[in-house]
Amino acid sequence: MSKLFLKFLLPSSVGVLLFLCPINYNGNETILLAVITSIARVPFEPYILEIIVSIVIIAAIGGGYFLIFKPQWKETRPSLNIICQTTPLWFFFRLVGATYAVIVYFKLGPEFIWGEATGYMVFTDIGATIFFIITVACFLMPFLTEFGFMEFIGTLVSRPFFFLFTLPGRSAIDAMASFLTASNVGLLITINQYEKGHYSSREAACIAVNFSVVSISFSLLIAQVAGIDHLFVKWYLTVVVACILCAIITVRVPPLSKLNDNYFSQVGRKVPKEIGVSGHIFARALQNGITRAKTGPNLKQFLLNGWHGAVGVIFGVLGPSMAVGTTTIILLTHTPIFNILSYPIYYLFEVFNFPEASLAAPGLVIGFLDQFMPAVIASNAQDEMVKFILAGMAVTQLIYMSEVGLIILRSSLPLKFSNLIAIFFMRSLISFPVLLIASMILI
Repeated sequence: MSKLFLKFLLPSSVGVLLFLCPINYNGNETILLAVITSIARVPFEPYILEIIVSIVIIAAIGGGYFLIFKPQWKETRPSLNIICQTTPLWFFFRLVGATYAVIVYFKLGPEFIWGEATGYMVFTDIGATIFFIITVACFLMPFLTEFGFMEFIGTLVSRPFFFLFTLPGRSAIDAMASFLTASNVGLLITINQYEKGHYSSREAACIAVNFSVVSISFSLLIAQVAGIDHLFVKWYLTVVVACILCAIITVRVPPLSKLNDNYFSQVGRKVPKEIGVSGHIFARALQNGITRAKTGPNLKQFLLNGWHGAVGVIFGVLGPSMAVGTTTIILLTHTPIFNILSYPIYYLFEVFNFPEASLAAPGLVIGFLDQFMPAVIASNAQDEMVKFILAGMAVTQLIYMSEVGLIILRSSLPLKFSNLIAIFFMRSLISFPVLLIASMILI
């Protein structure tokens, strides 16, 4: 029993230290995972563009080879199979990403594609962030998920989480991981737990679109870009309230409420229907954690799972993400398309005398493609109310196709593109009045 307890306690403690404990580093509040990611990135900094471009091009070539020759690599070359396996639609996105990669690297064609503020920024900023965070997180995430900590916390908070969100308590870990690290980290945890039979289809989908929120550090960055960092505490508390309200409502209405509670078909249900039905809640939580620790991976499995998880996401998502991100920023900066799409919102704003309506309206729409763009638009606003709302929407809308949306669509989660559109607009409708009222009171 003591050995099992240590198998639960030691790795779980490492996971907590890595993902959930705030530390002060270079004068900033952050977490150990972010520090490790920053340190790991330093020696590669001069070659970031080359690294991202290479991955995107290799993914496109590998995907094309897979679709044409259909190699049976699943058993003989699992890593190659994970890197290359794709569908025609996702290969198209890989191909577009690879095309942008060549244009950006060699500075081919018009500058509005490869310029410092468009393609180059997407590849070296967004692309590098995705690459380093996901790579490090995939190798370290098992400390948090595979040795009983999620079962322990899940038991402790199961009742309030179920009451508020109709979700198991273990989903609190996803929320905390996103809050302190990055949205894609929380999302990876959710997908990982769903594919291991610890969440049902409905639970996993609800968690993915409600708790994969950006970290507090990234939220601070958004506030700084929008120019409201002097209001950060008030603004962030408003964002938290809006996100909680979004979660309470969206899990109870379609499309999420219509999803079934089936488990991932390849593994089935791996969590007991009743978690600890008797005894003190802490004792039950500890017992559930220790029971889970029994099946924790050995060192070889630990490293192999981390490797497969990292290459699967990096090669599967990075190319499409660069395709969507680059296209979005080109459309924003060089075309009127987002102004046209947001005309109904613009006229509604005009009716209610909303300040800077022509600037604010596109900011509410563009968040579906890229999360950072509403904050960029907010930086050009003069009215603090507009800045406050657009920066808040950048966080609370949550579904953005340059990263989170693509990861969801490419994963085994039972969510379609049409579902993501519906959830995006639903979250927007819920968040906007909360941010508007708060801005009127707090500014």
